[in-house]
Amino acid sequence: MRIDILTILPQLLDGPFRDSIMKRAQEKGLVEIHLHNIRDYSTHKQKSVDDYQYGGGAGMVMTIQPIADCIEKLKAERPYDEIIYMTPDGELLKQTVCNELSLKQNLIILCGHYKGVDQRVRDLFITREISIGSYVLSGGELGAAVLVDSIVRLLPGVLSDETSALTDSFQDNLLAPPVYTRPEEYKGLKVPDILLSGHTEKIDEWRAEQSLKRTQERRPDLLRD
Repeated sequence: MRIDILTILPQLLDGPFRDSIMKRAQEKGLVEIHLHNIRDYSTHKQKSVDDYQYGGGAGMVMTIQPIADCIEKLKAERPYDEIIYMTPDGELLKQTVCNELSLKQNLIILCGHYKGVDQRVRDLFITREISIGSYVLSGGELGAAVLVDSIVRLLPGVLSDETSALTDSFQDNLLAPPVYTRPEEYKGLKVPDILLSGHTEKIDEWRAEQSLKRTQERRPDLLRD
């Protein structure tokens, strides 16, 4: 998989992709993550990428030209399955979206800033718009990092145990059950006996029951979905 991220602050994304699972995935050749500074494509003498919005109002708007030039350059080099814009008014990121995107080969992710991008960028280039929550961030970089992490960890070979991702919260519209490790008892709190029984079928039943119970208590909206 190849992921190209368009941003005016590439330094914000250096850290999230330099360590842990994201680092190992790149070292194994399972994913390529390329950062593109939108300012590099600006034809303005000062390399500006924003301007006042038509109709007046507070806040600047990211201009078409540098974004369009960057996207068109990338598209001339390879086909892209999706060109994604990180925006508060996009579809809410869910596990099903992550699963779907993890099957793609090439993705572009555009990070907005200011009041967002000129609407014509969205009309002409964007194939999917995604939000990571009902709140506003200073820019799309943190959202892009969340999206990339949620996709890459699903790629075969990224996690040491590939079945691990299949038992994560939200995979079946359920939250994951409680998990325990050693010691068996800590400050009077003991590991449930069923987990020490060695009876795989009964353990699976217990985990399924706990997942359903936790979802009913904490996220009943998932069951309605």
